[in-house]
Amino acid sequence: MKTSKRRRTCKTSELVLPQDSVETPSSVPDARLALRRAYPMPEADLVPILYGRQPEYFQLPSSTLEQLAFFTWRFSPVTLTYDIKANPWQACLPQIEQAPFLLDAVRALSIRHRSHLEETSESLAVLELKDKALYSFARSISTVSLEVGISVSLILIGIDFAESAFGNWTVHLQGVRRMIEAAGGIQLGDSYMHLRAQIAQLVWYDTIIALLSRRGPVFPREDVAYVVSWKSEPQWSLLALNGFPDAAFLDMYDIAEAAAHASSLSDGHVTCLEMKLWITEFETEQGATDVEISALTECWRLGLLLYCTRVFHRGEGVKRRALLLAEEIMWLVHELPPYSNKQKQAVMPLFLAACEMESFRFRRIATDFCERWKKASGIWLNQTMIDLMQTVWTAVDADPKKDIWWGDIINPSSHSGYLFG
Repeated sequence: MKTSKRRRTCKTSELVLPQDSVETPSSVPDARLALRRAYPMPEADLVPILYGRQPEYFQLPSSTLEQLAFFTWRFSPVTLTYDIKANPWQACLPQIEQAPFLLDAVRALSIRHRSHLEETSESLAVLELKDKALYSFARSISTVSLEVGISVSLILIGIDFAESAFGNWTVHLQGVRRMIEAAGGIQLGDSYMHLRAQIAQLVWYDTIIALLSRRGPVFPREDVAYVVSWKSEPQWSLLALNGFPDAAFLDMYDIAEAAAHASSLSDGHVTCLEMKLWITEFETEQGATDVEISALTECWRLGLLLYCTRVFHRGEGVKRRALLLAEEIMWLVHELPPYSNKQKQAVMPLFLAACEMESFRFRRIATDFCERWKKASGIWLNQTMIDLMQTVWTAVDADPKKDIWWGDIINPSSHSGYLFG
């Protein structure tokens, strides 16, 4: 994929409210200019986030406008592989007029993310705003629109994974599923591309968490299949959202679901799951040849095969087969440009591979990856990954003759889990 060099200036007044309604209008241009100098916009175009009518916002102080601008320019692209029309994070901004607690959640995420990027102490305002948003959302959940409910849930997940990959994600995901069912079902996203992208992001998180938790996804397969049918490359795709090839998403879901009852699977079932990974054509963006995307999607193919090897197989030869797959993944990740968004999206395959490594060189590659992306992205799930890898390595080094894998450290759980993606 060729990244567009054309930049589009996004003014705070365009994104949030008319400038003449700001509480301290003279301070906004200076704050905006300072923000842009400190945090230049990414190369990818930032798409217009106001769809539908221009809201008549209540007056907001310049500090709040700056937080919204930071969220829009700096956080909202950070999880993406490349720019798309339906950014799931930006979709919440026009809804703030309907739900002030959504503004509280966005501000909490913006403040936390900025403190991580600037490596400063986090303000107590983060927890205060988050608690305020949670309290108000809980009281209003039966009356808010589905769009607002989905937006709040996604932002709350963002607040937590910006701090750590470990959490009780199931609470949010089960809440989202109940809201969708109460509103009439997954098909409500048919005519609304931003809602489709948000649901796709949440279904992605559900599947990634289920892989490591080995307790099965929250969303049923029919909903996931419906989400896959929505894919539209110019608007959004799983490849654009998370670096995963859309053609294989149902295969990954089936693997995550099968992991919940791995001990009772037949050999034929396991073979079928693995064969699908081998024969599925992992597409690149819009069918174009992109060396980096091809390397990334191959990381995912090998990563899922490595996952199957560890979760579904036992006995002699497993450790050797896992090591061969892991080494290939490590080299693929290492060869991707170190600050490429494509490399950033290989976090789950890298984790699975790094847990197999006994050599200092490969362990250093994995640690460098996490440290680099923790600093560059401001998302601290990478620190969680470092801590977990080191726990696995300590167990491996303590008993080299024993075949220890990440599943010996991460116990199956239906409550808490790890979000590496």
